[in-house]
Amino acid sequence: MKRGEVWTLRDDKYASKARPVVILQSNDVNQFDSVIICLFTTYDSSAITTRVFIPADTENGLMKDSYVMTEKIVTVDKRELGGRIGFLHSEKLDEISKQLMIVLDIKP
Repeated sequence: MKRGEVWTLRDDKYASKARPVVILQSNDVNQFDSVIICLFTTYDSSAITTRVFIPADTENGLMKDSYVMTEKIVTVDKRELGGRIGFLHSEKLDEISKQLMIVLDIKP
C-alpha cells in the first residue's frame, strides 16, 4: 500500500457500503498495522475549500467524479481496507497536500 493509491474501506463506521479512500501516509512509514487515509465523497463539494476534486477515470478506479475530504483524515487498521482500485496522479496528490497543510495549519 502506497501514498496516492485509492483503496476501498470496508469498515461500516464510515459508510453502509465499501467506499473509496486515498492513502496519505508516507511510503517510508509503512511498518505499522494502521494507515492514514482521507475519504472521498460524491457530494458536490465545489464550494468547500478543503475538498479536492477528482474526476473519475480508469486510473483512479472511481465510478463517479468525487472529492477528497481533506478535513476527514482518518487512521484505520490496514485490515479494514478492501482492495486497491487505482491511484491518483502526482498533481492531485500535490493539491491534496496543499489542502492538508491548510487543514492542519502547517506552514511551508
